[in-house]
Amino acid sequence: MASKSRLIPRKFLSSDEKVVFESRPSAWLYMKSGVLSAIVAMIALVLFAWNWIPSAPDIPYLSTALAGQYGDYVHWAFGVLFFLAFVYFVVKWMRWGSTVYAATDERIIKQKGILSKTYEDIPLNMITNIDMSQSLAKRALGYGTIVFSVQGLGGRKADMSWTAVPDPMAVQRKIQEVMDDNRKRAAR
Repeated sequence: MASKSRLIPRKFLSSDEKVVFESRPSAWLYMKSGVLSAIVAMIALVLFAWNWIPSAPDIPYLSTALAGQYGDYVHWAFGVLFFLAFVYFVVKWMRWGSTVYAATDERIIKQKGILSKTYEDIPLNMITNIDMSQSLAKRALGYGTIVFSVQGLGGRKADMSWTAVPDPMAVQRKIQEVMDDNRKRAAR
């Protein structure tokens, strides 16, 4: 049931803590706009390099704009568009790659951040409720949102939300089983 940690740094876990689940969010949610920006970057790169493509056909309006009075500006505008779209794609990719959800036999963990890291964790014995939601589109794509509720100090509720979790029903079931095992062990 437990496995070795691949995504959460081992130094973040206690010596006897076992990882039960770890995953990144579904790339579908994080990379929708990233994929669109990659397509825009490729088109902008082709249009930027159009003058250097041997025997490239004329494109109505574009060829005229590139050969006109402001042709250099139009040319470099495509270069800037390529650069911005490419940087946007890289940032989205890094943001997706740096977000990790994990559950151990002692707690749940959420790790975020590209340059600076943020780690949130909640001990399993403090979780009062696990809610899972999936819209029709999210069900079709195989991901959903899991919200862990915690009864905080002074009666306030605190929540940790995992968005775009692949196969959220299985994850919820796995975490619930670990919580039940911990309660049975504590009752002995």
